[in-house]
Amino acid sequence: MAILLSAILALLPLTLAPGLLFHYDITPKIVVLLAGTALGLILAWREPHAESRGLRWFGWLLTAQAASLAISTVFSSDPALSLGGSTWRRFGLVTQAAMLLFTWFAAQYAGGDPGRVRLLLRVIAGAGIPAAAYGILQYFGWDPFINRTLYHIGEAPLTIVRPPGTLGYVSYFATYLLSVIFAGAGLIMLEESGWWRLAGWAAAILGTVAVILTGTRAAMLGLAAGVFFLIIRLRPRMHKGVLMAGAVAVLGLASFYFSPAGEMLRSRTRWFVEDPMGGGRLLLWRDSLRMCAAGWPVGFGPETYSIHFPRYQSADLARAYPGFYQESPHNIFIDALVGQGLPGLAILIGLTALGFYSIRKVLDRTMAAVLGAALVALLISQEFTSLTLPTGLFLYLTIALLVAQGFPTRLVPPAKNRLGAKACGVLLSLVFMAFVVALCVADAGLARVERLIRAGQLREAAAVYAQVQRWQPPGVRTDLWYSRAMAGAAAGDRNAAESVAALQEALAAAVRASRNSEEPENAWLNLAVFYGRRNDFLHTEQSLRAAISSAPNWFKPHWLLAQVLRAGGRLPEARAEAVLAVKLDGGKDPQVARTAEEIRAQTRISEK
Repeated sequence: MAILLSAILALLPLTLAPGLLFHYDITPKIVVLLAGTALGLILAWREPHAESRGLRWFGWLLTAQAASLAISTVFSSDPALSLGGSTWRRFGLVTQAAMLLFTWFAAQYAGGDPGRVRLLLRVIAGAGIPAAAYGILQYFGWDPFINRTLYHIGEAPLTIVRPPGTLGYVSYFATYLLSVIFAGAGLIMLEESGWWRLAGWAAAILGTVAVILTGTRAAMLGLAAGVFFLIIRLRPRMHKGVLMAGAVAVLGLASFYFSPAGEMLRSRTRWFVEDPMGGGRLLLWRDSLRMCAAGWPVGFGPETYSIHFPRYQSADLARAYPGFYQESPHNIFIDALVGQGLPGLAILIGLTALGFYSIRKVLDRTMAAVLGAALVALLISQEFTSLTLPTGLFLYLTIALLVAQGFPTRLVPPAKNRLGAKACGVLLSLVFMAFVVALCVADAGLARVERLIRAGQLREAAAVYAQVQRWQPPGVRTDLWYSRAMAGAAAGDRNAAESVAALQEALAAAVRASRNSEEPENAWLNLAVFYGRRNDFLHTEQSLRAAISSAPNWFKPHWLLAQVLRAGGRLPEARAEAVLAVKLDGGKDPQVARTAEEIRAQTRISEK
């Protein structure tokens, strides 16, 4: 079990598969967790069982969480999506169930044994060193795996670079690094070996530098809070050497910030000043809570936020960020409330409270301070970000280690002749592995489809995509991406016959996407574009009105509908839609206001 847990903790945050898999930063991590947990279900029956009051509470809460997720999935507005997970994080019932089981295995493994906790801290810090180093190198322009344009924002000299590391997105990477930093701090204070203390220093320093270079305010706030917690708990004596080292570090950071190499970090600071509210999070939370009132008993279902939220998005938020796609509430507690209702929120609060309660019970004062600091940092960071597999796993793991060390524990020999429980474990392992196989085959096929489309081999791409659809596990919907990709490639294809066939393929995918996409407003808008190109005004209008129904306060379908109505000679209706589009756009796009002025002028002429 020690080897298995260590392998999952090391491989999950580090694994990438660019070129091999379409979702190269998400799917490999799902595979590591599900395959590892499937093996853990077999190994767990051979392991002694750790028992304590805290572990009993923890087990009940994890079981309640799994039950809440299952119930919310059954009653979800889209059960398949809630089961398999959304495209952007794949964090449905299957993945979360595996994460909860992994957490339980870790708690059982570490129960009452500080040495085992130190082993896991070594793994976290050791794996975090190359991850942090990679993020730092990304900031300075070296990246052999990921296209750098994906995380460079804006034009020089105001370019902002936000290194995503190995986690695919900067906020998740920065939040993960908090676990690395405090694991490193734990090695520095707990280990007797000079080599492990050196590894701890490397993890803490590189992790801190990488967090700063990501420019992620939530993670930096979490880091500051974690350090403050550590100082308050341990009350270390500030020797002259420590103070000098701190002063040198601050001076070095300031020198870098004002140097040419710090230009992109200064650009990020300017972004802070221009956007002090963090992307309209206060408005986002307000609208999300209003949405929760409509589904408080069991929620809307895991991973269904993007389907429902556009109907609850206020005009204030729409005007502030008219082109922004809100995939989650960017707050783990509101996310739980939306997906699972009040039971999910209560369980998450219960788990958090148990973690903080356990801090007071851990006998090793230093270990309690280190794990408590990590918990504080992770929670604060994730008040402003989404829970994904890596960040969720390390949050739950931190709570598990605190509970495992916080209560007197006794070991019970493995039970014998529990055939029913073993059969359930084997069955669940098979479910996880079936999901892994289907996901890998489908994702590898999508990567091949993308390569074929880029190469202009559109017929071959269509044939491979037909095979991919047969392998896709529940909730995996890629028709919207495929429709747009095929349409874009068809527009540049010189072979007229292939271009027509590709457009037909793209239209068929657009129709499917309008029925099952996790972004219904985008799917309907995409379909409207296809009908518009065919001068099919009836179906174009119907598609745009469906997009408006899915996202009433999004300016774009109102703007396009105004143009369609103008073309049909329905000027009063066109004017009303154009005026509304201008209002919802918030003055961000000049062409929207220009359309409204043109329709007003045309209306005045027609009235004379």
